[in-house]
Amino acid sequence: MYKFTGFALFLLLLLGCSDSSKNSNTNEQSPSPSPNAGIASASPVLSASPEPTASEQPDVYLDKGKLKAVFGFTDGESKQLLVTGQNEGEEKLMAQLNSAIGENGNVLSVKFVEWQTGNELNNGRDTAQNFENLAGYLFTIVEGKAAPDQTYYLADQADFNTKSLQTIHSMKADEGSTEVEASVKKEISAAQQRDIEQIWKFADIPDKGQLFLVQFVKQGKNMLFSFVLKEDDKLTFMNYPAIAEDEYSVWRVDDGGKISPDMFSILFAAEASEGMVLGLHWWGAEGVNSFLLEQMGDSFEEMGIEYSRYTSPL
Repeated sequence: MYKFTGFALFLLLLLGCSDSSKNSNTNEQSPSPSPNAGIASASPVLSASPEPTASEQPDVYLDKGKLKAVFGFTDGESKQLLVTGQNEGEEKLMAQLNSAIGENGNVLSVKFVEWQTGNELNNGRDTAQNFENLAGYLFTIVEGKAAPDQTYYLADQADFNTKSLQTIHSMKADEGSTEVEASVKKEISAAQQRDIEQIWKFADIPDKGQLFLVQFVKQGKNMLFSFVLKEDDKLTFMNYPAIAEDEYSVWRVDDGGKISPDMFSILFAAEASEGMVLGLHWWGAEGVNSFLLEQMGDSFEEMGIEYSRYTSPL
């Protein structure tokens, strides 16, 4: 224990009074520090984040007005992609394209390289075997797993919101024919007022519904097949009527007047603010046609965004 002399004790008391006076003056000029300042709290209380307003909600829709008609296909090694069907001189547009969307909504990252000049070995086929001989815009695949010799839709990520893409479970042709309930057949037949010849469940789109492919019974020369999107009690049709002048070629060359699921595949399904946008491939004897459809009320309509690859065997 410490002992203080009388003089030392007098000095301590004097200093204590002086400090109290200073603290009193300081408290009049500035607020007192928080009683918890400098103390680590074991369980800090965090304020809740405010709920986002409607205008702050993330936009997950596809802007249909920004879609462009730019398609291409991959080489045999799935390392490059060639955009054909475009005129030379569009390098500025091509340089903006950084995404390629393939079957079932598979997204790749791509980078524009250059305009590829065709050569005399070109046989006129838009195929991987003829890839190096064709004129077109050459892209390299930067990220993602591409399929060889497959068609892709190209876009700028700033214009094509990939969050709008829907999950797709495509059905095999033999499975799809056994996956259609009698009630669905009846509903579709009644809506078209026409008997069904064959129907297949073409794909499941879990967040939207089911997509069916239907060929209806021939009425005289009038033939019809449809894609039908079923969303709960709503049916949306894309109808393809045709007049059969012969039994060999009705919708496509040498189709025999028959439709089957292996003639089609889904490029992508995306949610727009006013319905779905579907990208489809339609294979025929001479090549594949790729096109986009937009949902408008109880029907789909062609958007005029399309591409044809001539792949007829030599």
